[in-house]
Amino acid sequence: MSIVNEVDELVKRMKDNVNKIQDMMANWEKPLFERKAKPFFPEDLEQTHQSQVAPRLEEIEKHGKDIHKLLKESSDAIKPDKKSQNWLSYVDYVNGLVIEGVTHGINCSMSYLAE
Repeated sequence: MSIVNEVDELVKRMKDNVNKIQDMMANWEKPLFERKAKPFFPEDLEQTHQSQVAPRLEEIEKHGKDIHKLLKESSDAIKPDKKSQNWLSYVDYVNGLVIEGVTHGINCSMSYLAE
């Protein structure tokens, strides 16, 4: 019974980490740059763009580091062989989630610009 409980806790931790990763990436699904309806001079637009994009990029970088920590936490909990097919499949799964999150963020920004 103790082994089953340990495995259950590991699976719950891994699921929680995946949910945390998905929650972080949900914040990426808003436009990187939002422009007001009033006209801008090119210099003002560039300055506004930089002031809006820089904090968002820092946030995304921070989330990337947090995702790495969560993946390491999962690795430390289950102590897999880093070259095993099961572990590599899990890492590919998480990478797929990250790629999907980045893609959704890009699509959101592109849709905003198209409008």
